[in-house]
Amino acid sequence: MDIVLTGIARSGTTLTCSLLNKLPQTVALHEPMNPAELVGLAFPDEYLRRLAAFFAAQRASLLAAGTAVSKARDGQVPENPFAQSADPGGLRASTVDNQEVQFAKELREGFRLAVKHPNFFTATLSVLQPRYPCFALIRNPLAVLLSWHSIQAPVNEGRLPYGEAFDPTLRATLENEPDRLTRQVEILRWYFSRYDAFLPRDHVIRYEDLIASGGRALAVIDPAAASLNEPLASRNKSGLYDATLVRTLADRLLADPTVAGAFYSPDAIETLRDEWAAA
Repeated sequence: MDIVLTGIARSGTTLTCSLLNKLPQTVALHEPMNPAELVGLAFPDEYLRRLAAFFAAQRASLLAAGTAVSKARDGQVPENPFAQSADPGGLRASTVDNQEVQFAKELREGFRLAVKHPNFFTATLSVLQPRYPCFALIRNPLAVLLSWHSIQAPVNEGRLPYGEAFDPTLRATLENEPDRLTRQVEILRWYFSRYDAFLPRDHVIRYEDLIASGGRALAVIDPAAASLNEPLASRNKSGLYDATLVRTLADRLLADPTVAGAFYSPDAIETLRDEWAAA
């Protein structure tokens, strides 16, 4: 089974790959494709053909040699692709790159192969969802914004290049908005609206549920995940963030309760903000 895995950037998608790779008949690849090679292809036919060919090539390699291409660190898909500490500029850098990863498991024909890309998969869900089982990770929008402010990535500046490349409406929205935080809020709205429009609700997995369940929330992707019991800790209140930024971002989200759609209520944002205030 070929599986499309996507989600809001910094919502636990890489952690999900790491957890799925603990299961005996699932391999999950972290952003293995070069999206630049997909931009400009005839859409959707050539785009879908290229994706199918990638799945087929990685599946064949895994069955023959146990290897596949994935962004990784030291030969493994990590739980978090960013450094734990900030660089001199105050931001955390990505510490992964594309590698040939060895998966030490005896795979059978028909094993689950999940490929994860947050941005261009989200932008193209309308053509992916009818052809593949598609799943998305989401997270409390306040925690997401805080994380975006801590990393070296285009989303830190309120841009999403490979989301914009496949969604001209998103590109126009961001190009016409001068305020960085407003752009970030619009990106959040875009993510949530895409999952609301194109995915069954049970295919949208909350980071908070993933953590609380020790990974068992992934049983919707592979029933074998029901046996997981990993010691996971929420990073929604990471010490990387200061209280002033927490209040600023919370106020911005609470000013427009439609950003997270039906996925997170204002109460969820207020609760996380108040937990910071009490810490």
